[in-house]
Amino acid sequence: MREKQVITLKSETGFTAEILTLGGIILKIMAMDKSNCRKNVVLGYDSIDDYNSNILFLGCIIGPIAGRTEKGLVKIGDFSMQLDTSCHPNSLHSCSEGLHLVNWKIKSQNTSSLVLSHQSQVNNCKVDYEITYSVTGETLTIEYYATTSSPVYLSLTNHSYFNLTGNPNHEIIQHMLKLNCTHYAKLDEDNLPIKLVPLENTQLDFTESRKIHEVLEDSCEDIDMASGIDHPFKCGDSQTVAELYDRVSGILLQVLTTQPYVVVYTGNFLASATSQSGKTFGKHTGICFETQDLPNVAGNKLDDVKLVTPDSPYSRITSFAFSTLG
Repeated sequence: MREKQVITLKSETGFTAEILTLGGIILKIMAMDKSNCRKNVVLGYDSIDDYNSNILFLGCIIGPIAGRTEKGLVKIGDFSMQLDTSCHPNSLHSCSEGLHLVNWKIKSQNTSSLVLSHQSQVNNCKVDYEITYSVTGETLTIEYYATTSSPVYLSLTNHSYFNLTGNPNHEIIQHMLKLNCTHYAKLDEDNLPIKLVPLENTQLDFTESRKIHEVLEDSCEDIDMASGIDHPFKCGDSQTVAELYDRVSGILLQVLTTQPYVVVYTGNFLASATSQSGKTFGKHTGICFETQDLPNVAGNKLDDVKLVTPDSPYSRITSFAFSTLG
């Protein structure tokens, strides 16, 4: 069995990120605050062994299909595949067949970059994955790449929980959030997208920067059904899809992506799990930006969906860029 390894990446400015081969997990991102002190701005466990049972999906690579898929069934034209549903009736992040459980192989590494690889069968199709992490300046970039032996559907993402205070006990509800998005998806009782709604002038309108608590404290159907924000947002024309800012630390996070959607999740059920060593998190102490396809897009037919083929590999990029204000 391959041993789990932790790799530290460091840029020319001293910006660092720690990656665990198990799950491709981002353990730490050390961002500079306005006092020129570095803080870890992602939630993490204290023990590596706690990640063996990572039911919160802290920091990991998600795939082969991210999000919820109704009854685990994907059907695109004549193509169909069945996902594992052992963890959820509608398959959540591919359940027990997910990439978050893989101890990835190190293909190459240097001071500022790491390439992890893995090969597996998806729907009788051989898939070769490569995940590249690189740091430059104050930015961490993740490149997702996969080649296949036959047509198959893939949607990959990362599931890091960000908390720009650097204190995992502090809520993120005072963070300022802006989304460069055009629509959000209304959800049914199973958190499956059922309708795309223009974002402006809705309760979830973050087209202008506003405090997250203004939305979380607004009792409306969209928030009440998901116990907070757990919604897909359709990306606009700008690659900078989201901006998150904490006034106290002065840290600004910009999320850039080539993906068509971002699922924003405000850690509504973080308090529901306890790690092997007894670690717990509070509700709303982290926020995820899961850049991916629209969840269940093959089932809800709310947007275009494409298969990955031997002639058209899977290739997506997401960057997390940090700076300071104030």
